[in-house]
Amino acid sequence: MKISIIGAGAMGSLYGGKLSLRGNQVMLYDINRGHIDKIRDHGLIIEEPEGEEITRPEASSDKEALRGSEVMIIFVKSAATEIVVRDIKEYIAPETIIVTLQNGLGNEEIIRKHLGADRSAAGVTSQGATFLEAGRIRHAGRGPTHLCMSDKKNNRLVPFVEELNRAGFEAHIEENIENLIWSKLIINVGINALTALTALPNGKLLDYKETKEIMADLVNEALQVTRAKGIQLTLANPLQRVYEVALQTAANRSSMLQDFDNNRVTEIDFINGAIVREAEKLAIQVPVNRTITRLVKTIERHTT
Repeated sequence: MKISIIGAGAMGSLYGGKLSLRGNQVMLYDINRGHIDKIRDHGLIIEEPEGEEITRPEASSDKEALRGSEVMIIFVKSAATEIVVRDIKEYIAPETIIVTLQNGLGNEEIIRKHLGADRSAAGVTSQGATFLEAGRIRHAGRGPTHLCMSDKKNNRLVPFVEELNRAGFEAHIEENIENLIWSKLIINVGINALTALTALPNGKLLDYKETKEIMADLVNEALQVTRAKGIQLTLANPLQRVYEVALQTAANRSSMLQDFDNNRVTEIDFINGAIVREAEKLAIQVPVNRTITRLVKTIERHTT
């Protein structure tokens, strides 16, 4: 199977490297020429607890290399989704399935708008990876991956899901993917932006009464929206789960904090900003999420 990864950062490289080990023709596409050149010349190294794996997916910064893909997985930052989908549209065959495994809410909607529900799929993954340097990543966490076609005709996903499982990813077809997307969104809403604004690693948010209270405010506002939308979360106690994830990932610098570290645009519009958008549709007030979103966007404009 020819599988193209659009955005060969930590997660894109993890999926691409592992899928290539199982004999798939994998194309890692990215504009980071240093990373691409290192993979082409020396392979992609994946650090595992038991040792290093050297994988040899194809890699390119040329969009022509995407032609003939049966599946494309979008792993770019959410802020770039619209631009990327427009840029690669002419290289996508009518039968190609385009899967988003990105963070946040709204990526599948963008893909569906440009390519149609019969070609787009949404997914959620609990896998984790860290970008160490060009040509090297660390497999930082394991967990299931769930996928669903936008038009719900999930039989088309079966061959791809089988390949994911062969590559060592626990993968499932999920009929109610929206519930899983929102459940993961709640976790990100409670942690990411607040770590970026305070420059604290995840676990440190729990050390201060003030930040812990803000986490609760952010999550509780998001829960108002989920209840109004009829979303059935997979989290028995959402706020407690947010605290648990912060503790389990105590030393992590969230992706949004890393974006600030590197003067990059964040995914705030697809996380806390998504709560604000959905709340506006329902006439629900979410002042803490709105303020956090405004603060992050102000810093973005000042530093990027």
